[in-house]
Amino acid sequence: MKTKHIALLSDFGTHDPFVGAMKGVLLSKAPGLTIIDITHQIPPQDIQTAAFYLMAATPYMPKGTLFMCVVDPTVGTGRGIVWARTENHQFIAPDNGLISWVDQKERIVEARFISNSSLFMENISSTFHGRDIMAPVAAAIAKGLPEKKIGPLFPAYRRFPFPAPVKAGNRITGQVIAIDHFGNVVTNIKRDYLSARAVFNIADRMIKGLKLTYASVPEGEALALVGSFGFLEFSVRNGSFARTFDVKIGSVVEAIILDE
Repeated sequence: MKTKHIALLSDFGTHDPFVGAMKGVLLSKAPGLTIIDITHQIPPQDIQTAAFYLMAATPYMPKGTLFMCVVDPTVGTGRGIVWARTENHQFIAPDNGLISWVDQKERIVEARFISNSSLFMENISSTFHGRDIMAPVAAAIAKGLPEKKIGPLFPAYRRFPFPAPVKAGNRITGQVIAIDHFGNVVTNIKRDYLSARAVFNIADRMIKGLKLTYASVPEGEALALVGSFGFLEFSVRNGSFARTFDVKIGSVVEAIILDE
């Protein structure tokens, strides 16, 4: 699927030249691309957070965008690299589950094992497949490489399920699935489960009701709200909920819906 847009997601940060090197390969091999940086601040080796941010960002990208995702703690080992597509987008990532939650937004209709070594850089670093394998393959696809030339079909690519919340009567039990740059705690409980009249239990603390904005409470006070990607979040106004209450990914959250 030919495209003009490539979206990058990685845990490389911006201090080192890794992101720039990948962009250099992309633009050298496919001049004229528009490169979108989703984020390069994924916590190191944190595949689940990468999966969440990829899922969250996908619907807002131009149709046809190719996502190149490099959070790759087992780079250089026997793990594969996968290409996948939905009806609207394409994805390249290590075969480590990073694209697992894409199908929360769009159904993956095809996946292939990237094996056409004629597309790779001549000298391949065992520690930087993002530059030497993924980027040149992405550039070739962007220019219109037929899908069959990427590699064989690969329906058994690795994936892990989205952790669905558990509903029992008026109680919903979920968990923290991401913590953003501000220390806001994102849960797996979607907007559809919630009501303005609710009580939430997290980190041995009770929070009453849903607010509309971060500024709906005094500075330093905790609150619950539905974040911009449609999931229940917990925040501290002008502070970090995660740091204040020592919340981690996987921490348990309970919502009690009072309307029922």
